Amino acid sequence: MYVMTIDQRGSRERTDEVPGLLDILARVETQRGFERTIGDEVQGVLDSPEQVTLAVRLLAARTGWHIGIGIGPVDTPLPASTAEGRGEAFYAARRAVEAAKGAPAHLVVDPETAHSSLAESALRLVVWTFENIRSQSRRYIDRRLDHPDSTQHDIAEHFDVSQQAVSRVLSPGGVELIEGACALSTFHLAHAGETGDSDSQAGDHVV
Repeated sequence: MYVMTIDQRGSRERTDEVPGLLDILARVETQRGFERTIGDEVQGVLDSPEQVTLAVRLLAARTGWHIGIGIGPVDTPLPASTAEGRGEAFYAARRAVEAAKGAPAHLVVDPETAHSSLAESALRLVVWTFENIRSQSRRYIDRRLDHPDSTQHDIAEHFDVSQQAVSRVLSPGGVELIEGACALSTFHLAHAGETGDSDSQAGDHVV
C-alpha cells in the first residue's frame, strides 16, 4: 500500500492552497481519498503505482509542495479518515514528508530500497522538470499529458494562444521526458515492496 503525505511549502508566507490541491487530486483513484489532516498537510491512501505517479505529476504541475510517499502494510480495515490510519506505510509517509523538506525536488520515498530509490529519482525528475518551466508553459505540457492525441493546434485553441507559443514549449521534448520518468516511476513503485529488493540489486536496473 502507498500513503502520500503532502505539505505546502512556505505556508506562512502563502495563502492556503489546500482546497485547490484537493480539487486537483480528486481525479486520482484512491483507497482513502486525499484530505486535510492538519494545518496545510494533506494525506491519501493508494494501492496503485500508476495513481501515485499521476498524483505526483499533478502536484508537480502546480509546484510548491513537500511530497512524502510511504510504502508498506497498513492496519485494516482502513478507517474512514486517513488521519486515523495506522501501519508501516503511514509511519513511512510521515518520515518521508519530513525528509522531503531538505531533499532534492522536495520529494522522498520511504523505505529506501533499490526499486523505491529509482522511483524516487524518476519522480524527482518529473518535479524538477515542471519547476523549471514557466507556469503558463506547464499548462500546455499538462494538457498534452492528459490528452496525448491532441495536436499543438488543439492545445493552442484550448488556451487561446498561438500555435507557435505552444510549439516553443513542446518541441524541446519536455513532454517525452516527463512521460518516460512517469513510466519508470510506475514500474519501480510496483516492485518496491517485493521481497529481495535490496541495494545490491540496483545495478540490475541501471546498467
